[in-house]
Amino acid sequence: MIKVTAVYRWREGATFNHDYYHSEHMRIARAALQPLGLVRLESDRVLYPGEPRPGQVVALTNAFFSDLKQAQVAARQTMAELSADIPNYTNIVPESYFAQMGVISLSVQKTRLRATG
Repeated sequence: MIKVTAVYRWREGATFNHDYYHSEHMRIARAALQPLGLVRLESDRVLYPGEPRPGQVVALTNAFFSDLKQAQVAARQTMAELSADIPNYTNIVPESYFAQMGVISLSVQKTRLRATG
């Protein structure tokens, strides 16, 4: 599983419309990426006590794909459309990266309790 992440870091003078980002931009992203193999799409609004400081992440998106080739093709084919929408919600230039996901399986062990006495 490959995760493509876009991170938005706060800077002095930045603006960010979370409502637009989480509703409209995510709708556009899902519509563009789904035909290209999108498995799951997440968007996070990072919460801080008070106003964000420069360098702090204020929002991020994770798009999941089955393999690296699929993720690369999707990124290449949708970059212009998704980038064109950025000024509608922020003046921050996002950082992006690809990551290979590791899976950790947690098994639950059932234990029987015996009454003593």
